[in-house]
Amino acid sequence: MSDSKVIVAVRVRPMNRREMDLNTKCIVEMEGNQTVLQPPPVNAKQGENR
Repeated sequence: MSDSKVIVAVRVRPMNRREMDLNTKCIVEMEGNQTVLQPPPVNAKQGENR
């Protein structure tokens, strides 16, 4: 087994007006230096996050 490490950078932008008007739910949260991904809503279609 190798001693390789993977480093991932995540940048989350603020929601724009359209996303806020559509009541889009943010599925990315930052807790300190840890990134937490929430599952998308069950009724969300691909490319559509409500």
